[in-house]
Amino acid sequence: ATPRSSARQLVREALERYGLNPDDFGQFALCDVVGRPGGGGTAGGGWQGEHLREVGDWERPLVLQELWKPKAGWSRRFEIRRRQDLERAADGDDGDTAGEWRQWRRGRRRPWRG
Repeated sequence: ATPRSSARQLVREALERYGLNPDDFGQFALCDVVGRPGGGGTAGGGWQGEHLREVGDWERPLVLQELWKPKAGWSRRFEIRRRQDLERAADGDDGDTAGEWRQWRRGRRRPWRG
């Protein structure tokens, strides 16, 4: 990955690296996920994503990462998710971040809190 790599290119490369068909990249989306350490109160508890935004196919994730840093106590990572799962979560709109993102895309509210 380089600063010139697009989200679409990174998804294709990741699919290929994990032995999946890179031509299926349209079924997947790169997501920018902001969260905090410590999932569920368990000792040494992992990472809990709280805010999700689908990265546009032509956006440059490494440039995004450089230009915008989360507040103290928060961290960010990029995840590849099936578009079908994002759409299903958005349709449910049960307060999850995919639903938040869908509403933001319609111009109703911002995807990030804080």
